Amino acid sequence: MESKALILGGHSGIGMAAAQLLHQKFPEIEQCVPEKMILDVRSRSETIACIQQEGPFTHIIYSAGVNKLSWIDNPRLGVIMNEMMTVNCYGFLDILTHHTHNFPGHEFSAVAVSSDAGRIPMRGSVAYGVSKAALNMVVKVAARELAPIVRVNAVAPGMVEDTAMTRYIDDNIPIFRGWTPDYAEEYERQGTPTGRRATKDEVAEAIVWLLTGPTQMTGVILDVNGGRL
Repeated sequence: MESKALILGGHSGIGMAAAQLLHQKFPEIEQCVPEKMILDVRSRSETIACIQQEGPFTHIIYSAGVNKLSWIDNPRLGVIMNEMMTVNCYGFLDILTHHTHNFPGHEFSAVAVSSDAGRIPMRGSVAYGVSKAALNMVVKVAARELAPIVRVNAVAPGMVEDTAMTRYIDDNIPIFRGWTPDYAEEYERQGTPTGRRATKDEVAEAIVWLLTGPTQMTGVILDVNGGRL
């Protein structure tokens, strides 16, 4: 059976690092890395079309994600929450649902990029945190329902160097919380036992390991966050 990987979010950030590492370690695995203009995970019809036309896949990496800070008293929080859920959670669920429906009995391994925000409460991040907590539960339930044919896992980074989402947080947290940039940096450092952010390559290593590694590992949410509790 030929091996083929579907990589969502593979044109930048963690997704790109994971695609590059997967190719380096397993060049025999063909890669399908659709651009957003071809597959927007907010569109169920585009998701279904991609799976039907390009599948079946033996490996799936879901690195699509969005974030927007908001206090709970924001009247538009519901709108923001819907966007977070659609991209950060429902998109991955749609991939699993329609792949298993279209290719019943086909073995594959899937890894989603979650976040430690799915279990660590952070002020101003209720929408993002809830979407990632929901994603974690999708991973755990799917792992039980689809075993032993399908493995479903997730990595949960904290702050990751040099990604668009990290730049958004760095630009907005000081304004949002009324902090200086130096105080925001020190606050983050003090809460991270290793004293630094993860690199994209470190997160990619965890993704590829879960994707291709121990077959007894499924339903795992693997923290890559420097020991943050």
